[in-house]
Amino acid sequence: MKKRNKAMIIIGSLLLIIVLLFIGLDGTFLSPKYKSVWSDRYVDGLENDQLRIIAHGIRAASGHNMQPWLVKIISDSSVELYADTDKALPVVDSDHKQLLMSQGTFIESLRQGAIKYGYDADIAYSIPVFDKKMPLIATINIHGKEGTDTADAVSGSTYDAGPAGQDLDIAKEIDRCISEFPGFSYTLVDSGAEIEKLKDILLEATVIESGDEAAVKELLDVFRWTEWEQNKYRYGLSLNTLPRLLKPFIQPIMKLSSKNWQSFGESSITQFKKRLDSQTGYILLKHPDPGNIEYVFSGQLYQRLASVVSGYYLRPAMQVLEDFDAMKSLNYRFRQEYCQDGEVVMIIGLQPRAGTPPAGNPRHLVDDILLK
Repeated sequence: MKKRNKAMIIIGSLLLIIVLLFIGLDGTFLSPKYKSVWSDRYVDGLENDQLRIIAHGIRAASGHNMQPWLVKIISDSSVELYADTDKALPVVDSDHKQLLMSQGTFIESLRQGAIKYGYDADIAYSIPVFDKKMPLIATINIHGKEGTDTADAVSGSTYDAGPAGQDLDIAKEIDRCISEFPGFSYTLVDSGAEIEKLKDILLEATVIESGDEAAVKELLDVFRWTEWEQNKYRYGLSLNTLPRLLKPFIQPIMKLSSKNWQSFGESSITQFKKRLDSQTGYILLKHPDPGNIEYVFSGQLYQRLASVVSGYYLRPAMQVLEDFDAMKSLNYRFRQEYCQDGEVVMIIGLQPRAGTPPAGNPRHLVDDILLK
């Protein structure tokens, strides 16, 4: 019996050593520095206000957390924003709509960062041309520090909206924002039966996407499972829901299991169902004839709404708008139902704020997106 117990202890110790070695090599115990952009200490420690404003841009919402941004500093007061097409998703986003929306969210978050630091931002948009590897999106001139009270500045964080539970007039807040974006309109889906009908469509779209091998494998290639310093791509899905003590052990296991696309797809459906259960309404952003630049504007409008619509987290749901083969039939049904008075360019779920705000995803550092 003693020999047996001794053998089990030895085997258990060896297994523990192997697991710890694996986690160490994986980088799990290294500093999670790719969440630094959410830290005021990191931002305030940057060399100048221009870099701090760019860091504020990096906090923007980004479809699939692709962060497809490249910035070229032209002068002390001017920068150019380019789309990083290495982050493109040719299966689910072959027309670059989601990539363009992420350009718009960056522009708006950067603009709000400029306001926070007491500047104005003038934006000269370009028409993105995707026969180039790095399409120019906009030239942004930052100028005129007037000593703006930072307490009055609009925050660029998706999670800095007003307190939950207050009496809201969402339509009035949307109207105020959308008036600055000519051509855009919206439908507010806020009645019980209509909400459930739209939820059924959104869930069906997620099931389709999660069951398509090419689509799921593409998303797996984008979603990096670790937030740690050794992570090659330094962006992607963070495991925010895991208890801190369990992260070092579960993270590598999840990283390995992600190689099974069916398992990842099933997990995506489960998580999306939870999201739908928490949402109490939807905003359908529309435009009569959206082109590339309108999708940039839609991202900017979304980021603006996320900052001013009180009491809610705003979560886009884009699956039904994707154009890959498996989605085309459902996309056609959706368009017949919801696009009679304009093309739906974005579906935004409204989730009442409650509890602790979600943690920020891993993000690039400023140096990562600067073109030298």
